[in-house]
Amino acid sequence: MKPPFAIDPRPLLAAAVALSACTAAAPPRPAPPPSGPPAPAVVRPAPVPATAPAPAVAPLDPRAPAAASPPAPDAPAEPSPGEGGVPRGPSIEIEPPYKLGQHPVPRGQAEAAERDRWNAGGRGDPPAPPPPAEGHPLPRIIVDIDKVKGPLKAREVERAARRQLWIHVYSCYRLRAYRDPSLHGKTTVRLTVSRSGKVTGARATASTLSAPDVVSCLAERARSLSLPRAKAGSTVVATLQVYPGDDPVEPPASVLAPGAGELQPEAIAAAAAEALPAWRSCYEAALAGAPALWGRLAIRFHVTDSGAVDEAFEVESRFPDERLTRCVLRRARALTFPAPEGGDLRVVVPLRLSPDPQSPGR
Repeated sequence: MKPPFAIDPRPLLAAAVALSACTAAAPPRPAPPPSGPPAPAVVRPAPVPATAPAPAVAPLDPRAPAAASPPAPDAPAEPSPGEGGVPRGPSIEIEPPYKLGQHPVPRGQAEAAERDRWNAGGRGDPPAPPPPAEGHPLPRIIVDIDKVKGPLKAREVERAARRQLWIHVYSCYRLRAYRDPSLHGKTTVRLTVSRSGKVTGARATASTLSAPDVVSCLAERARSLSLPRAKAGSTVVATLQVYPGDDPVEPPASVLAPGAGELQPEAIAAAAAEALPAWRSCYEAALAGAPALWGRLAIRFHVTDSGAVDEAFEVESRFPDERLTRCVLRRARALTFPAPEGGDLRVVVPLRLSPDPQSPGR
């Protein structure tokens, strides 16, 4: 006889088995496509071959560690390995360098579109706002109107002059400032203005600038000033002051020549790789405010015949973080290269920066 209120365990056991079959772990869903940088096939600079060839077959015993090949001297440094051998820190890839004017042509529309994406870069989704720039990277330019004789109002003339003449003062200043970073001074220009508001005459009457061609340029560019119409003509005396900013001035396009020198791309990449630790510090600081920041930053170097760097500016790309760009360029200007054969040269070294350390070239 069964005890009172006894429960037969067999139906419960069958229900438990059925329930466990229903709740079995489902296969993992595929990861959504990344919204950040694409994964292009970036070719690293060709490594210098080792003196002894690497074994063609891996060790049969999985417990035996594989022989580590010595790092090639011209290969970019990698982040230190973390737990499980996974590299730590962001990824910075050096694309194959090339001489100015020898830009490699993309192989097809897909590669061109991919490079355009990298040149634009991104700050994540939603994008983190870029921080304000530190200091004053551009030259300090002051435009004042000292005197107006005629019906024009001095305040209106000054407002128009400050809005219109800044870019012209900068263009004239860079004619010499890229060679003389300490160039500064003020120039007084006398303008003759017609009743229609057009400048019909401009003459530099005094200047403390030590570059006569810059002074002549300032007087000539002042003719572009457009002022309000008035009942009669006027005479305007303007003072244009310019002083160095916190960063060097980029040379005008008219002087950007590839140069007669030659330097092997492998040697250029090896020299640039010396700055990778410093560049990674710049990138890590920027990632603190924008963890998804990525993009391409192409640097144009001017390498003198002795191998020194006297120019380093961004070209082609527009990296979406000005502070990082300035940090990278400042450290790039401290590099030295092997002395080129045949004279100086300008060379472009593109970088691809990605916050994902496990995706080379991203």
